[in-house]
Amino acid sequence: MTMKSNSRRVDGVTIMDLSGRITLGEGSVVLRDQIREHLGKGEKKILLNLGDVTYIDSSGIGELVSAFTTVRN
Repeated sequence: MTMKSNSRRVDGVTIMDLSGRITLGEGSVVLRDQIREHLGKGEKKILLNLGDVTYIDSSGIGELVSAFTTVRN
């Protein structure tokens, strides 16, 4: 199962509900693109809900760290 993402706004915070697998390739690219899209809209408070993520590889972890660094800067 590839990664899927649904976004919602609650009290000024963008919540990204992620599910599936965050792995090298499509999963990490989808995550990166979604975060960039939210940042492009000026949304700086982003919460990643990983409750339904079934697997994450080292590339996925790297993408999470990269996303954190991008939002923080």
